[in-house]
Amino acid sequence: MKWKQTIKEMAREKGYCVALAVCLAAVVVSGWLFVRSLRDTDQELAQPEAVQAAVLPTLPKAVSAAKPVPEAPAQPVSPQNPALREDEEPQTPAEAPQPSDDAPVAASEAPVRAAAAFSRPVEGEVVLGYSMDRLSYNPTTRDWRTHAGLDLAAPEGSEVRAAAEGTVLSVYADELLGQTVTVEHSSGVVTHYSNLAEAVAVSAGDHVTAGQTLGTVGRTALGEVGSEPHLHFAVYKNNVPQDPAAYLAG
Repeated sequence: MKWKQTIKEMAREKGYCVALAVCLAAVVVSGWLFVRSLRDTDQELAQPEAVQAAVLPTLPKAVSAAKPVPEAPAQPVSPQNPALREDEEPQTPAEAPQPSDDAPVAASEAPVRAAAAFSRPVEGEVVLGYSMDRLSYNPTTRDWRTHAGLDLAAPEGSEVRAAAEGTVLSVYADELLGQTVTVEHSSGVVTHYSNLAEAVAVSAGDHVTAGQTLGTVGRTALGEVGSEPHLHFAVYKNNVPQDPAAYLAG
């Protein structure tokens, strides 16, 4: 009885071995088949271009020959001017427009035209000129500063006249420039007459003509009392100081 049981145990152990061997064989065969399929695919991809062209269908080329476009017939040349055709007319150069008397004046010419309408408020030499773009020495304050007008030398008591027609805008005493009269003109221009005597001949709102007396030269300008008697004359346009020399006629 023992030998039968021993045979059964051996058969059972061999059955496990056989099953295991079959499984291993199946795995080996499957792997070999997979590797071969990859090799065949690589060979197909590595085929020469001629073979691939034979395998792929050739598409017909649908190219149509372009028809030449006929050129337009040349126009006959004009005998008078070989460069022109008969259907063209010679063009004459446009004449440059001639400036008329009514043409607007350029901005750069505005001060020149304005100068013809402004007369000198007093007759005298310039003691200190307009210098808003640079510093000038002030003998009264003994320092360097800008100067927004012209100091015109004139004896004390000399008449100060309006440079142009306008309306008296104000009469007041300035802390540095003394007794001052301002006259408003056209185009936003206002003239200032400073260092006047305290007694003036006009009031705010008065209409004055060119050359009309506004007052007399005094010594009321504390900021310029160190200079000889003079009129401080300034011109402003739209509240911006201008060089009075550009507005005076001579």
